[in-house]
Amino acid sequence: MHNSHVAHMDKGDFFASELSWTAPSATSVSIEFVGADGSTKKMKEGIKLLEGEVIDSAFMSVKELRAFYERELQDASKDNLMVSLHLKATMMKVSDPIFFGHCVTVYFKDVFEKHAETFKAIKVNANNGLQAVYDKLKELPEVQRRVIEKDIDEVYAKRPWLAMVNSRKGITNLHVPSDVIVDASMPCVVR
Repeated sequence: MHNSHVAHMDKGDFFASELSWTAPSATSVSIEFVGADGSTKKMKEGIKLLEGEVIDSAFMSVKELRAFYERELQDASKDNLMVSLHLKATMMKVSDPIFFGHCVTVYFKDVFEKHAETFKAIKVNANNGLQAVYDKLKELPEVQRRVIEKDIDEVYAKRPWLAMVNSRKGITNLHVPSDVIVDASMPCVVR
């Protein structure tokens, strides 16, 4: 018998930030990004709305997402639980790799902090998963690559167990984002 736990963010997620507006008459609207410094950037203009049409917006706080991942990883370690990340890719193909990448960098935060300059130099993109990190490491001299790979291996001893996609090949739940979308991976978990 094993314990299981499904976690949800309690603040900073799409649900908490969602706003909607109903057009009282046919109109056009624009989408603008407003930076922390007050600067604005038009993202899209001339979006036509019909009378009574609803337009909706929401955002995810990266700070809260990363804090949520860290809390859940610490709780899983404390409770001796395995971690398995499942994202819904069908509706949010743009944001899910970003959410995935944040989980990879939070889980392996010691490695990403220690080797930040090297990772920047070889253009590591954690949004593509841990396998993409390993692929980029091949660009480094063997001695340097082995040091980083050893640091990655040491993280597994400190962090909670990770679900495996292919245990024979050592492919974890954080290796490739497309391996863990809800539509494809949840039926296997439920079985």
